[in-house]
Amino acid sequence: MTKAERKRPFGCEPKGRDAAKTERALTLSNPVDHGKQLVCIAHREAMTSSVTVAEVFHKRHDNVVRDIRKLIGDLPAGSLLRFEESSYLNEQNKSQPMYQMTRDGFSLLAMGFSGKKALEFKLKFLDAFNLMERDILNQSNLSWQQERTSGKAGRRIETDVIQRFVEYATCQGAKSASWYYASITMLTNSELFRVKAAGRDSLSALQLSFLTVAEQIIRQTLENGMSAGMHYKVIYQAARSKVFAFAAAAALPCQRRISA
Repeated sequence: MTKAERKRPFGCEPKGRDAAKTERALTLSNPVDHGKQLVCIAHREAMTSSVTVAEVFHKRHDNVVRDIRKLIGDLPAGSLLRFEESSYLNEQNKSQPMYQMTRDGFSLLAMGFSGKKALEFKLKFLDAFNLMERDILNQSNLSWQQERTSGKAGRRIETDVIQRFVEYATCQGAKSASWYYASITMLTNSELFRVKAAGRDSLSALQLSFLTVAEQIIRQTLENGMSAGMHYKVIYQAARSKVFAFAAAAALPCQRRISA
């Protein structure tokens, strides 16, 4: 590992010392294309480091750390403003303290930096935060879209299986077999998440993934039961039991009502 690699915070892609200097120059001159190099993702948040701040604003890093510690000491109890202490290896391979900070933390710290050049650097940092936060939001939305698309495909397959189960129950003498179509659908919609089928857009990506698994459990239980020639009531109770067992094991928010 090179010295440049050890020094670069937040897991940004390390490069040689000359390349790193060139990259930093590009970052400061064109934040639209390269601004993300000032800010990286940590704990699913857009954050920068005291090392980066010191380099960009041409300040001694120990002075930046001193200023951050003073800010932390002056913050009111319970403040949500985030400075997270960490460490890095300097060019002498010695561990040194550093801080990671959110946009709010950076903004508070940078208030004390004055001058025309400092203002330019502040704006570039804020542009970088905007770009990274937009990417984080897009990634989150993409995850939701993928889960929703996958869920729709799974739901279509499940409804086909439920329809076959209704016909199966009818053949076994069920007088109101069509009731099972609505009842089985409610196992995953109303009873698990307290949401109507049309209200699935109000679920999070994680809840949608749970819903997909629950529907797979129902589908497989119905198919296996029909293949084995089991009585339709036994199959239904097995599907119901397995879904609620899954909900309990996954600690799903079964009692949380979500508006449709």
